[in-house]
Amino acid sequence: MNLTLADKVVYEEEIQKSRFIAKAAPVASEEEALAFLAENREPEATHNGYAYKIGLLYRFSDDGEPSGTAGKPILHAIEAQGLDRVAVLVVRYFGGVKLGAGGLVRAYGGVAAEALRRA
Repeated sequence: MNLTLADKVVYEEEIQKSRFIAKAAPVASEEEALAFLAENREPEATHNGYAYKIGLLYRFSDDGEPSGTAGKPILHAIEAQGLDRVAVLVVRYFGGVKLGAGGLVRAYGGVAAEALRRA
């Protein structure tokens, strides 16, 4: 049986001058996931990467980051902790330092994983 979150959680971390804010919530349907993402995205931020998983259904988005550097690491964080029925949004405010593909994967995945651990 896969676990889900008990409640919403927000976790923030600064990585090389960029601010990453992970927001996670339990969701029962794709509609709930999309509503959570729409309500919590920050249009003024540089990027709003996300992933959600509900049973066999999953979606993710890099939102303008290089392909595979935001959405997939967030989805991996969900799956690595054995979670289901979860949506995670990671908001990034660019701080002027380019992290490179590996740095982005570690930042998005790490911030998402820490938020889920705290939940």
